[in-house]
Amino acid sequence: MPNDDVPLAKLELAYRNWRESKGGNFEEVLDLFDDQIEMHSVLEEPKLNHELARVQRSRDDTRNYFRELLDNWEMIDFPQEKIVADGDTVVWIGRCHWKNKHDQSELNTPKIDVWTFRNGKAVRFFEMFDSLGFARAASLL
Repeated sequence: MPNDDVPLAKLELAYRNWRESKGGNFEEVLDLFDDQIEMHSVLEEPKLNHELARVQRSRDDTRNYFRELLDNWEMIDFPQEKIVADGDTVVWIGRCHWKNKHDQSELNTPKIDVWTFRNGKAVRFFEMFDSLGFARAASLL
């Protein structure tokens, strides 16, 4: 069971809107983050030299992350399988399907997001997906 200050309903709505708007609601997603969010990706440097691979350490950093993502990738689908919540942690399980806007290559992969909340805001976010598939679709290999 999630802690009382975990905004589970807002998070579920944000994911639904993310899918329906093809990422157009990224400000709604950002509103879930604390000003000092620590956002990590399975892509982290130095494993992969790409703008999306660096650790984001603030809401402004994460805004730039979403802009970079949406400027270069077109969302095809983002279906949810389930959300699991316990204590201050929420795990989103689903898939993401993106198309590279530059060469039309696609990435369709399972995705898991792990959120940690404090005082109603996300203070840590970690996303996992097929990093090799991303590197191929981003023409990094």
